[in-house]
Amino acid sequence: MLRVIQWATGTVGRQAVAAIHEHPDLKLVGAFVYSDDKAGRDIGEVCGVGPIGVKATKDKDEILALEADCVLYCPQGEMNPDGAIDDICRLLAAGKNVVSTALTVLIYPKAAGPEVVERLEAACRTGGTSFHGTGIEPGWAGEVLPLTMSCLFRRIDHLLVQEILDYSSYGSAMMLFDGMGFGRPPQGPLKGESSGPPAGAFGAPIMMMADALGAEIETVIARYELQVAEAAFDIRAGRIEKGMVSAKRYSFTAVVDGREALTVEHVTRLRPDQAPDWPKGRGWKVTVDGAPSMILESHIGVHGEDENDQGCLGTAMHAVHAVVPVCAAQPGIRTFLDLPMIIGRHVLSRR
Repeated sequence: MLRVIQWATGTVGRQAVAAIHEHPDLKLVGAFVYSDDKAGRDIGEVCGVGPIGVKATKDKDEILALEADCVLYCPQGEMNPDGAIDDICRLLAAGKNVVSTALTVLIYPKAAGPEVVERLEAACRTGGTSFHGTGIEPGWAGEVLPLTMSCLFRRIDHLLVQEILDYSSYGSAMMLFDGMGFGRPPQGPLKGESSGPPAGAFGAPIMMMADALGAEIETVIARYELQVAEAAFDIRAGRIEKGMVSAKRYSFTAVVDGREALTVEHVTRLRPDQAPDWPKGRGWKVTVDGAPSMILESHIGVHGEDENDQGCLGTAMHAVHAVVPVCAAQPGIRTFLDLPMIIGRHVLSRR
C-alpha cells in the first residue's frame, strides 16, 4: 500500500482526500493546509468524510519529514507559480514522488522553459523520485483524448479541442476574479489576436500533442473575446457588476506546415445567457477534420449534477489514479507520453 500526503484541501483537494481514503492501494498519512481554521484538525472532518485519524498541518517541514511515497500537490498554484515550483522541488528532493494539479504548464514542463525542466529533473535525481503534472483540461481533454484518438487517422488536417463550461456555481472567488479576470473591467479591447512561440499553460497541451504526433510548430496564434455584463447579477463566488467581464472565449492554435493544425479553445461563462452566440455545452469536445473526420463529445454531470463540482472530482481522480504508475516509474519528469495508460483501478468496486 502506497503512503500518500494530500497538499491543499480546496475544490480539488477535498475530493482527493475522500478518494485516497477509500482507495484499497493507497493510505493517507498526512495533509498540508493553508488556513488556521483547518490546521490541527482531522483532515477527514475538514473534507466532510468523517474522522480518519490524520491531522492537518500548516508546517511544511512536518510534511517533508513524513515517510510517504507520494504527495498529491493540489493548491491554486497559478496564483504563485514560483512558490509552487519551489514546493514541488523540495518534495521531490526529499524522496517523495509528486503528482500535481497546481500548474497547468507542468503537464508538459518543456512549455515552462529549460530552467524549470532542469530544476525538476535535478530534484528528481536528488530524491530518486518522479514528477507528473495532470488535470482535466489541460491534462486530459486537450492531450489524452486526442492522442488516444490519433491512432484512428490516416491524416489530420485540423484538430480542435474545446472546453465549454458555466462557472456560475464555482465557489473560488480568488480563482475566478483574481486568477481568470471575471468580474473585473476588461483590460484592453474585447477582441484580439497575437502570434508567437508556444509557451505557458496552454502552450503545454499544444506542444505535447505536436511532439507526440511528430510535428514541428512554426508559431502559435492566440485569439480572445470578452463579453461584459449588460446588468449586474450574482454567482456563487460573488457579484458581477454591469460592465464587468462575464464571459471569456480564448484559443491557442499551432501552425504546422503553414496551416492552422492544432487548436485548444476554452469557452467560459458566468451565466447561461452570457455570450449566447458562442458555442454551448457542458464539457469537452474534440473535432477532427481529416481522414476519417470525427467528433467526440464528453458531457459532464449528465444527471443534473453541478458541472463544476463534477469537474473538480474528475481532476482529483485523474491525479489519484496516477499515483500508482508514477510511484512505479523511473525517476524524472514523467508526462502522459512517458507513463502507461492511467486507468481507474477499483472504480467498479462498491466500498
